[in-house]
Formats: sequence, C-alpha cells, structure tokens
Amino acid sequence: MNFEGLELILQASLPVQIILAILCLASLLSWVLIFEKYFSLTRSVKSSHEIEDRFWEGEKLSDLYTDLKEKELAELETSELVLVTIYDSYNNKKNADSIDSTERLVRVVINREEERLSKNLSLLATISSSAPYIGLLGTVIGIINAFQGLSTTAQLTLSSVAPGISEALVATAVGLLAAIPALIGFNQFSKQLDNLLNGSLAFAEELIIQIAKDK
Repeated sequence: MNFEGLELILQASLPVQIILAILCLASLLSWVLIFEKYFSLTRSVKSSHEIEDRFWEGEKLSDLYTDLKEKELAELETSELVLVTIYDSYNNKKNADSIDSTERLVRVVINREEERLSKNLSLLATISSSAPYIGLLGTVIGIINAFQGLSTTAQLTLSSVAPGISEALVATAVGLLAAIPALIGFNQFSKQLDNLLNGSLAFAEELIIQIAKDK
C-alpha cells in the first residue's frame, strides 16, 4: 500500500477505520491458521502414507507395530494410530467379537483425528464468508459519509466526491483480500482432510482382514 492509500485510511471516518482494523486482524488470523493447518495436515499425510506404503510393500505388521510403539502416543498420526489400535485390539481380545470391537475402536480413532485435524477450519470458513459483508458494511458507511459531505459543499465536483468513494471502496477491497485466501485454504484443507481420513479407513479395513487371516 502506497503513502496515498495509507493517508486515505488515516483520514477515513472512525467506523470505517474500525471495520478496516477488524478486517486486517481477520486477514492476519486467517494466514496464521492457513500456515498452521498446512504444516499439521502435511505432517499427518506424510506419516500416514509412509506407514501405509511400508505395509503394502509387505513389511511385517509386528515390525511396523514395534517401530510405532517407540514413539510417544501424541506423536502418532492418523494411519499410525489406526495400526497401533488394531494391533493392540487383536492382541488383547481373542473372542469372536474382536472384529466388531476393533471396528468400533477404529471409528473412534478416526473421529478423534477428524476433530483434531479439522480444528479451526470452521474459523477459516467464517472469515471467508463474513469478511466480504464486513467490507460491504464499511463501503456503505463510506458512501453515506460521502453524500453527507456533499450537503455542505456549495459546488459538486469530482474532487469533492472522490475521497469518500475511495474510502468506501478500500473497505470492500480489504474485505475481499481477507476472504479469498481463507476460502481457498478452507476448500483445499477440507478436501485434503477427507482424502486422509478415507485413506486411513481403507487402510484399517485391509489391516483387519490381514490380521484376521493371521490369527
């Protein structure tokens, strides 16, 4: 933003300045959430794919389990938690209800992972949907102020209208700048999360089949 744009904001009415401050904070928050969600989902997808690839390549489940148990429980990602849960369940239960019980445990694990990994995604959605309207409110206030200023102007000229209209349009632009990255981030992360959870469920089904055959 150049000096003239900054001067325009500083000369804006107090309500418009408050709205612009809210939008700037919302934009900053959305970028923080975008980076946080990017790194957390990327880490989970990478770890999950690594353990799945090792399984599909024929590595023994007992070896995979041993490697995972060396980590702290909080360090395990989605598919890693699924494998540990299924392996522990079959080792602790030798009855006919093992499959049903294990499937219930897997659903619990997946639901908890969905809750963990989707944390703050709703906030991104809120920013993406509300920021344009907040910016529009600033635009309406700016236009009202511009027309009120005309009532005290003896001669109507472009120079007398332009500052108020510019002030109004800045609010719309800032609202869109806050909303667009949040919307793109929300859509991309939601799709990535769905793919991760569906892949982990498919992995769980294959693990249950494999372990049931070995028992």
